[in-house]
Amino acid sequence: MGGFMGGKKHRVCEFDIYVGRVIMMLRTRMGMSQQDLGQQIGVTFQQVQKYECGENRLTVARLNDICRVFDVSPALFYNEANQSYVHDKNMVVLINTIYKLPTEKRNIIAVIANALCSDN
Repeated sequence: MGGFMGGKKHRVCEFDIYVGRVIMMLRTRMGMSQQDLGQQIGVTFQQVQKYECGENRLTVARLNDICRVFDVSPALFYNEANQSYVHDKNMVVLINTIYKLPTEKRNIIAVIANALCSDN
């Protein structure tokens, strides 16, 4: 997978994909659409999509803009990107879906998940 940035061909690495997944999770937790985030950082929703799937790399300045919107430190992206659940796309989808549920339904899922874990 590769692309063009400033006329130079670059290679997207796995870390770009993981950072994109962290962006998606943070955005979903805040109830933001890709368009909402794009407007706040000055890019199109298509560009946000490309960041989230790891197709385009983030510049340091753009990462700073995203950190400002989410009120987080850039270190969060490194720490979260190294978590095992971020490496499993299905887990990211599950987490994002759960965040969209009302609190009472999320609590029910937490009880069920804890019960399933205690059976082991």
